Amino acid sequence: MFLVYVIGFFVLYKLIDRLVRIPMIGRYADRYILITGCDTGFGNLLAKRLDQLGCHVFAGCFSEKGEKDLKKVSSERLHAFSLDVSNTESIQKALAFVKSKLPEGKGLWGIVNNAGILSSLGPPEWIRLEDYKLHCDVNLWGVINTTLEFLPLIKKQKGRVVNIASIAGRTTFADFVPYCISKHGVEVFTDSIRRRLRPFGCKAILIEPGVHKTAIVGEDRLISMARKTFDKANPDVKEEYGEIYANYMSSKDALHGLLSKGSERISDVIDAYEHALLGCFPRARYLIGWDAVYMYMPIQYLPEWLGDWIYELTDKSRPLPASVSK
Repeated sequence: MFLVYVIGFFVLYKLIDRLVRIPMIGRYADRYILITGCDTGFGNLLAKRLDQLGCHVFAGCFSEKGEKDLKKVSSERLHAFSLDVSNTESIQKALAFVKSKLPEGKGLWGIVNNAGILSSLGPPEWIRLEDYKLHCDVNLWGVINTTLEFLPLIKKQKGRVVNIASIAGRTTFADFVPYCISKHGVEVFTDSIRRRLRPFGCKAILIEPGVHKTAIVGEDRLISMARKTFDKANPDVKEEYGEIYANYMSSKDALHGLLSKGSERISDVIDAYEHALLGCFPRARYLIGWDAVYMYMPIQYLPEWLGDWIYELTDKSRPLPASVSK
């Protein structure tokens, strides 16, 4: 009988939790929102979505082409401009631009730190220190720097900071270590500002997608990335691993376990972004994708030896490094 009560309470809690998330804030025409990384992918789709809803959007683009393409398909409410989040001067220019476009006395309702890169694939020792730094320059320091520069405008409006982390910020993919490191950092930073911004009436929210089939994880791109990572590795490390291991890493077999679990429902991530920005009662975290919810997160609660064994089980065809297999 006790078990029935527990199950009933859990179902009731989940039902109430879903119902309270339904109301949206409305008055979208009064909402001014900054998004970074709008050239392609999630940022591009979110900028278009918010523009269609009637929000005023400041869309930061890394490339001139991304900026021009976005302007062609958007209304006059959307301001696309150049932004490199790894460059402090570029962020400060963006701040000046946004201030010049905001109505007098108005702040920002939201910052969406969406810009990110993935440029290395392979065992940690294949990857040069500069590649570790590059990931953090964009994915972590870029998030922190952009947030700190624009925070006074968020406080002015009692708005929201929405940061994209990843399931890779909650677990570790052993061949994507620089990316994971940067996303773990985003998790920590967002947890901190969520607590410390509460007295100001502001919110900080994490978006944590699993693997979604966007351009950043295109199969051909990842295969090429793995080969380039190996080619740049220290000669001693390359000899230690050997060509058989390198050829496997730059093959479809190595990526099958990851990409086969990936979702094509890109709209799920955009929906989460939208609710984080415009819902009356947003969640602190949005974990998105069946792989994130039902595989990677549960593994985090297992003993390390068991979690490691499960990861190895999904990658049984991986060869041993040359120096080990002799």
